[in-house]
Amino acid sequence: MADAEKTEEATPKRVSDARKKGNVMRSQDVTTAAIMLVAIVMMRLLWPDVAEELQRLVQTHLGQFPEGDLSIESLWRILLEDATVVLRVLAPLLLALLVTGIVVNYLMVGPLFTTESMRPDLKKINPFTGVKRFFAARSFVELFKGILKMAIIGVIVWQVLADRYPVILSGLRMSPSVSGPLIAEAAWTLAVRCVIALIVIALFDFYWQRYDYKKSLRMSKQEVKDEQKQQEGDPNVKAEIRKRMRQAARRRMMQQVPRATVVITNPTHFAVALLYERDGAAPAPMVVAKGVDDVALRIRAIAEEHQVPIVENPPLARELYRVVELGDLIPPELYATVAEVLVALHAARPDRVAL
Repeated sequence: MADAEKTEEATPKRVSDARKKGNVMRSQDVTTAAIMLVAIVMMRLLWPDVAEELQRLVQTHLGQFPEGDLSIESLWRILLEDATVVLRVLAPLLLALLVTGIVVNYLMVGPLFTTESMRPDLKKINPFTGVKRFFAARSFVELFKGILKMAIIGVIVWQVLADRYPVILSGLRMSPSVSGPLIAEAAWTLAVRCVIALIVIALFDFYWQRYDYKKSLRMSKQEVKDEQKQQEGDPNVKAEIRKRMRQAARRRMMQQVPRATVVITNPTHFAVALLYERDGAAPAPMVVAKGVDDVALRIRAIAEEHQVPIVENPPLARELYRVVELGDLIPPELYATVAEVLVALHAARPDRVAL
């Protein structure tokens, strides 16, 4: 039931957390197919040199028997020399296989270094967990793939040998110069066909592993919501923070009303408090408080309490509220209208409004 609820694709954070734990998408069949392909290509290129070296070693050692030195020290020396020669001849092949494995895994996984997978986990040695993994769908798929690969390679081996069995059998009675090319051709055909089969299997395995990996990381709708809460915070908490910030900003705004030069009202729906200090911080009228409805009534009440002049001018109040942000100077196009208000106030209250 829980798996059925996991219908959402994994989020980037879910994928990132999985990577940190070493849980990444990889296909061992892709790596194997790539290594086998490089191996037969390199052997095709290196085979003349390898065959020449092997032939020289065989001829050299056969020439020493039975008259040569057969002591233990001599045999160890011969073994060491031969191993050195073989390693030198096969070094390009081994290096190519090593680079291929690294590059293929890098292309599938990308840059990744983690020690999470090396940490001891009691779940891995839990017999009940082991039995559960054994009967999991993934285990049956891996078992089916293993049987399928053995069956396909077995069929290929049988076809190659069956087609060439009479020729190979007769060639074994001939000299190595005749039987050698026959066996080499059969081995090359067998290798090529096996690699082609492995590549086809690897393609299917790659898409299966990618599907299975994405499926294993799927999330339920609740998990997505919980992750969003962890990353962005609880919406209720964020709403409360925004509410408190608005309240704090409103309190700061209300503290500026007693300093205002005049409050322009609608008369009740809009209220805009202007501060004008000819030689101070506001050389042009500046909006220090504004609001609508309840906030406008509060501005008006504070203005009355501190004897700040209140002027009812609905068009001007609406325009100031609409075009001027809190703390900004009024725009030049409103200078004339506001100046008329200030001049009238100066005539009535010269002690409050200085021009």
